[in-house]
Amino acid sequence: MRQRGRLFAYWIPVCLLCTLPYWRSLTLPAISDDYLQVWLGRHYGPMEQWRLLAADTLYRCRATSIWLTGMTEAVFGFSHVVFNLQSMLLHALNVALIIQLGRWRVIGFALSIPTALLWGLMERHHEAVLWYAALPEQLVFSFVLLSLLLWLLWWQSDNSRLYYASLISFVLALLSKESAVVLCPLLALPVLFEPERWRNAVVRSLPFWLLSISYFILNIQGRGDNLHWNDGTFQLGWHFIPVIANSTARLLAPWGFGAIAVIVYFRKQIHPALLISSALWILVCLAPYAFIAYQPRVPSRHVYLASLGVALLLAIAFRQLSHRRLLANVLLVSYIVANTSYIWIYKHDQFLQRAMVTEQLVESAAKLTEGQPNPRLQVACFPLAPEIAVVALAHHLGLRETDITVDKSEKPDCKNATVHVINK
Repeated sequence: MRQRGRLFAYWIPVCLLCTLPYWRSLTLPAISDDYLQVWLGRHYGPMEQWRLLAADTLYRCRATSIWLTGMTEAVFGFSHVVFNLQSMLLHALNVALIIQLGRWRVIGFALSIPTALLWGLMERHHEAVLWYAALPEQLVFSFVLLSLLLWLLWWQSDNSRLYYASLISFVLALLSKESAVVLCPLLALPVLFEPERWRNAVVRSLPFWLLSISYFILNIQGRGDNLHWNDGTFQLGWHFIPVIANSTARLLAPWGFGAIAVIVYFRKQIHPALLISSALWILVCLAPYAFIAYQPRVPSRHVYLASLGVALLLAIAFRQLSHRRLLANVLLVSYIVANTSYIWIYKHDQFLQRAMVTEQLVESAAKLTEGQPNPRLQVACFPLAPEIAVVALAHHLGLRETDITVDKSEKPDCKNATVHVINK
């Protein structure tokens, strides 16, 4: 009981400190696809609409985020402050899950707590927290990590209930995002420390692999109706090699490369399997996103899970320096200040700019309809999904969604979004 009390004394301040980089984001307005996320929650969230959700080849793979958004709006209404707060608290929950990895004796709390702290403060995956529409990234992290944690606890206790709980958590991960399949190779991590039990790992992981294969087959069969298979977002090809190399280098810079230098110096004092686990974690978790076709590296929201491997490297290096208290404290404070200020100052303004597309549309519509009761609006030249314009205008102007139409045709002279009042 005393040990649990000491752990709780660490758990709370670590989780709270890891929300520090995102306090300013509570004031951010809804950003483009945030409105689409709300629309999905309204149209697919209610239980009677789940059959329609199951038929949607793209969004059925994001069901947990749609259900959570639908429930949140049903309770609190449409509030960007509530949505931002929910995202921040979910990030804190994920920090708590990383701390719980210390229950696996190979890791221990002496390593899981600094890993959680360094991961939670890391700026590389900021988009997954700052952008509410990236909610699937946080939820797939939650359920993948929960499933892995339960697997590791089963591994060291042979409690069958933990095994089946891990399998159920994996199903929820698959309902969160396609990248959940990375759990299957990650289940082999304990074998790095106990190679003599490899047969047990292979047999027990078979249900996970079968679920993943079935899941992938369903996605392939529905690729004709899946936007991401057809809009150039992802493409199969050898370009995944430079993408994963570029993304790994960006993840490691600059703190990860510093950690590697420390690890090389103290290499004789570190279990090699820990380092292999970190490297495998990064590469495996980046792999599903490495086929991205519209930019040369994986976007920051997509490294939310992979960055945990970097945080483990940082924690391993930090532990080697912990006996030099002054140096360790200076490095930790520098890490907190650097990551927090980067998000507060630089990234905050970027996200404000991303919100301007819808904010300017709403401002124009508000001026146009001032003093007009229940106007009907038509939007043209809107560069994003039409549902975004509909939900944004309906929410901010108090209109019915049925009174707003969006012209989906693309015109050569179409540059800026416009809105007009139309006769009833």
